[in-house]
This record gives sequence, C-alpha cells and structure tokens, in this order.
Amino acid sequence: MRVRPAIATGALGMALLLSGCGAQDASLVPVPIPVTPTPAPPATSSTPQPTLPMPSGASVTLDPALMAILPTSVGGVPVNQEPESFGEAVKDPSFVASIDRAVFPIAVSGGDLASGVIAHVRPGVYSDKMFADWRSSYDDGACAQSSGVAAHAEQTLAGRTTYVTTCGGGLRVYHTHLASQGVIVSLFSTGVQDFGAQLMGGIRG
Repeated sequence: MRVRPAIATGALGMALLLSGCGAQDASLVPVPIPVTPTPAPPATSSTPQPTLPMPSGASVTLDPALMAILPTSVGGVPVNQEPESFGEAVKDPSFVASIDRAVFPIAVSGGDLASGVIAHVRPGVYSDKMFADWRSSYDDGACAQSSGVAAHAEQTLAGRTTYVTTCGGGLRVYHTHLASQGVIVSLFSTGVQDFGAQLMGGIRG
C-alpha cells in the first residue's frame, strides 16, 4: 500500500494555518463517503501502482469514535478533529483500498503541533509489509515539508512498539499498530513539547 504524501502534508499545512488562529472543535457523526474508483494510468517507472485491488463499492467512514484512542488533550491543549484532511485522504485509491474507517486528530498551540490519522484497517489487509509501506510513504510525505527523512528509530510508548522518524528539519513522525483494535495511528509533531510523543504515550487500547 502507498499512502499519498498529501495525507500528511495536507494536515501539516492546515495545522500551521490553525496555529495562528486556534483549532476549532468539530462535532461530527460517522458519515459514509462513497468513493468511485478511477481507472489507473498506464504503469510507468515513475508511477507506483496500488498493491491492493479496490474493493467493490468501497467507501471510508469518518468515525469520530476512533478519537477515544487518544487522550482528549495534550499539554493543556484539546485534541480536535481535522475534517479537511479526511476529505483529502478519501481521494486516494490506496487509502480507500486499505482503510474502512478513519479520523484525523490535531492539537496545536503556537509552535507546538501534533496532527495525523487514526485508521482502521480493512479485514484481511494488514500485514507487516503493508504497515512498512504505510510508514515509508507517510514519512516521505510529512518530511517533504521538513528537509526530508533523516533517521529512523523505535521506542516503547504505552507498552507497544512505536516507530519514530526524524526529518531533516526537526519534524518527528510516529507510528504504531494497535493489533487488538485493527488500527494504525500515525502522527507528525513539531515543537518543544513534542505533542506527538505525549499522545502516543497516552494511547488507550
């Protein structure tokens, strides 16, 4: 699976915009959003092809209930939904082929930011390779805004393995898989308070 960089960079751009005016709460209910597959372009050496077929009639549901996986606040700042990134994500056939429910959390205060995705993987889709491809593509997209990928590491946060990518400009990207819930959490973070690490350390489930 390939996660288009826009999933990461779109949220980053919105987060930076919100840092000047404060994030707003979004009171949302699950809304199925149908996605009509579009024909893939002819394969070329520069066009990565999806590794999964598009399920017939596939759609992704905006599921605010997934927000319960994260703490409701970090560093005294509320963790809100960022629906614009959901709208961008469901345009990506690779995302739709692999994910059936998702929500995009964000916490921002001044120069401190954490933003990302909580994604429920379709039954039968998850594998170590799928998760590795997800992390690689997400990292590339996030770090494109911060001088590229500089280093990879692993930490134990909330009792589970968390993959940490550091970008050349200092942005950090965190990933973990909650096997019991079939969920991937990916967050990118910047600022001295490292909201991303705090949120990953507070994951429930």
